[in-house]
Amino acid sequence: MKLLHLLSQRPDSTGSGFYVQAIIREAKKSGHDSFLVAGISGKVGADIGSIPAENCSFVRFEGLDLPFPIPGMSDVMPYKSKRFNELTDDELELYERCFAKTIAHAVSRFKPDLIHSNHLWLMTAITRDLFPDILLVTSCHGTDLRQFKNCVHLRPRITEIL
Repeated sequence: MKLLHLLSQRPDSTGSGFYVQAIIREAKKSGHDSFLVAGISGKVGADIGSIPAENCSFVRFEGLDLPFPIPGMSDVMPYKSKRFNELTDDELELYERCFAKTIAHAVSRFKPDLIHSNHLWLMTAITRDLFPDILLVTSCHGTDLRQFKNCVHLRPRITEIL
């Protein structure tokens, strides 16, 4: 089976990142192929030993793809970040457009059987909009629920996928 994994933040610095790396490792042991789309900071690469670089595609924050720091699912991240409730309308539009383009390219290139999205949040909503016919499994974390509570203006975007 071909699995596309999605994470909107750094895969090498957060609990969600370590979680997705563990899923990729275990999937490989079971004979599944994986591809990862994730967010990273600036020119810094991500150290992901569980998946080859050619099976990764990154959205680069801080001036490369997007001009602002990675929006964190937690208010305090272990790297430079911005809170979702601080993003301007223009930044949200850029964020969604950039992830949509990156995810669409990954789906076109990798042709997954299943998409696993980390966080019941914006990237999951984008993915469901783009690919309603591909099976989508989402891991919901407590931070997703907290963002939903704190970002009233984004709630309609998230509830569209429920």
